[in-house]
Amino acid sequence: MKTLYKSIKFLSLVFGLTALTLITSCGGDSDPAPAEVDPSDADALTGVLVIPGSQNVGGQPPASSTDADAPNVSNNQTSATVVADNTLYLPFNFESVQGYGGCYVQVNGASSYFDIPSGNSSTDGLLVVPVGIPASVQEGDFCLTYCIYDNSGRVSNLLQTCVTVGPIQECPAFTSGSDGLTIATYDLGDTPGTASITYDMFSIQDRIDVFYNNQWIGGSGSSISSSSFPPVSSCGDGQNGYVSGTGTIDVNYNPSTARTVTVYMSGCIGGGTAWNLNVSCPE
Repeated sequence: MKTLYKSIKFLSLVFGLTALTLITSCGGDSDPAPAEVDPSDADALTGVLVIPGSQNVGGQPPASSTDADAPNVSNNQTSATVVADNTLYLPFNFESVQGYGGCYVQVNGASSYFDIPSGNSSTDGLLVVPVGIPASVQEGDFCLTYCIYDNSGRVSNLLQTCVTVGPIQECPAFTSGSDGLTIATYDLGDTPGTASITYDMFSIQDRIDVFYNNQWIGGSGSSISSSSFPPVSSCGDGQNGYVSGTGTIDVNYNPSTARTVTVYMSGCIGGGTAWNLNVSCPE
């Protein structure tokens, strides 16, 4: 199969990309807090994940088709790390002779799955599925299996991304990682001032994006919105914002504005990459 990163024009079919919004009613203190969800409980997790435009369907999704003209999906991120109350993004490439009919997503082990219908005529491109992780989800691990189907109902091969839901870290903090998307959130404490986020991408190029108070405040590439996702890169393909070496991004911090800063670290795919991140407390 051809390498899609270099040979196709990317088409972003983003299903209502929005940051996860927690909706509360006007019941005041009488409203119970959402029950905490253990991510190892596949059915409970399925019940709280937010995938815009999806339908929850009981049972197991249809099996992959053996037809030679069945759609094909590839170049996904096999691992991701996220802090709860954020949106996880699942980007991958697709090819489909009969166009893009929709996507199936399932938490491994669940008794139901998400169906995201589309009925689009596009035959290849980049798909991005946003998955909202509510604040009620506890720390832990789970895996998502997903595929697409064409407008004739034929089902592609399966992809999988295993996800770690991690804690909010307190500054000073150190984080390291490799390929895939890591979304890390840091509590910068009670003291206003300037905090520094220093990264080391080593020799293989990766990308960093920093958000404070729901605004992009800096990174190694072009700005993106807080409801968007960084571009995906096959290592060495020259994608925007993927750099090697070290750099520093400063955060003008005021705890009365927002206490946390969120960092998207995008490790390139397929090249054995690694990166380090140091977050200082404000001074």
